[in-house]
Amino acid sequence: MNLLQNTIIILIGFLLSEMLVAARMHNRLIDFLLRHSGKNLSALLTVILLISYMLSIVISHTIVLISMIPVINRMLSLVKHADERRIAASLFYLALTFGSNTGGMASLAGSPQNLLSIALAELFKFEGRNLITFFSWLGIGLPTTLILLFFGRAIILFTAKPFSIQSLFSESSDIPASLPYKPLIFLTGNILLISTLSTLQFFCKPVPILFSLNIIDLCFLLYGFVFLFIALILPQKSFSLRMLFMNSLFLLLHLLGFPLIFVSRLCRELESRMGLPLQNVYRIIEQFIYQLFNGIWTCCFREPITIIDTHREDSMLSINIIMKDLPCFGIFLSVVVGTILFTLLNSWGNPATPETDSYLLAVLKTTILKAIEPFGNHFLQLVSLSIVISFASEFLSNTALILMFTPLAGYLAAHTALPPIIMLLSITIAASSAFMTPLATPANTLAFGAIEKVSLKMILMPGFIMNILAALLTACVFSLLSVFVS
Repeated sequence: MNLLQNTIIILIGFLLSEMLVAARMHNRLIDFLLRHSGKNLSALLTVILLISYMLSIVISHTIVLISMIPVINRMLSLVKHADERRIAASLFYLALTFGSNTGGMASLAGSPQNLLSIALAELFKFEGRNLITFFSWLGIGLPTTLILLFFGRAIILFTAKPFSIQSLFSESSDIPASLPYKPLIFLTGNILLISTLSTLQFFCKPVPILFSLNIIDLCFLLYGFVFLFIALILPQKSFSLRMLFMNSLFLLLHLLGFPLIFVSRLCRELESRMGLPLQNVYRIIEQFIYQLFNGIWTCCFREPITIIDTHREDSMLSINIIMKDLPCFGIFLSVVVGTILFTLLNSWGNPATPETDSYLLAVLKTTILKAIEPFGNHFLQLVSLSIVISFASEFLSNTALILMFTPLAGYLAAHTALPPIIMLLSITIAASSAFMTPLATPANTLAFGAIEKVSLKMILMPGFIMNILAALLTACVFSLLSVFVS
């Protein structure tokens, strides 16, 4: 049940990110650096790169980037001159996107595309899928991405070498310099626990003891339950059974009401983004939610509920605020696009519709085969495949590319004599190894839109070099892995 374990890891990673953001860990780390770096721009860029990389190993890289953007913008506000600000914005963009995208490739929890790849491996029944765990992915991904990170740092520092941004450090002496030890220890402890459980799963391969669940699955379920309990239910001010019950009921009500809450938020976003007249719809839904919640709350506690849209102070995290911050419109678009693509993929190979099945599939096959046919060995074939997919990701969604290329993984595996699971993982990593354009990944797009004055001229060449290096490294790793898997 690796999918169950990976889902729990993703959920815990998301809640962990909410805790770290609430503790302002990234802000305090940057403040600490600004206080101690003097006027060393290289040190500042290196730490931004490392922080975004390390956090993205256990937290979705998009979430890490969103939480880091306010920190970057606050530092940019210290830059007084327009030319210096443009240079600083471009360099910070490179450090942030290189770090978060590379960290996202290092572990299963780092990127939603990684979990999608595992789900597709289960769907298409690729042999060897049982070998992919959090531990096995991290064991290979961590050293590989550290090499890529080393090259990324060298590229960024080479790009920054001709420039000096003095005004960035002119006010740094007054910034507090306390290092966030407790959040760092908490983060490290959770990483070690997840890694330990996944390591045991990989080496011991325990047999099922309850339905189809083995002892490691049950440990992950227990870990997820305890984490949820501490984060969302355990009273923070004063422990009492009444407060424990209130927090539990508050969580349960929001979980049960999530479909209606999601539709309400989605209607609000559709109205603001597309001008659709949906005000009456979401007002009726929100009024119904409030009456339902208030009726149950009053029946249980003889008092009205007053914290539908505010943070619940008696718990570490507040489920209503987490739901409020979800990008409902983005989730909706992802589901719609994913459904369309999945339907198209399932239609391929349907004997009833041969004329519609063949066109797109033939184009994809022809493109890839033309790229890999001139080469006779696995390494060069994987290099060419990685280059084609990584540069395609510069203009197309990496999620869409993974969905489109997955049905071809078995076909390409047979053509290249590589295991299908190796081909699928190569496609997944190559699709995420797009560093050049702002359209390459959601993280790149978010960073480019949120950090003002980023110069395309400054970021394109470093990103191009990173694409090539990532393709070469991906080919090296999966060429070696193919020997062991086969």
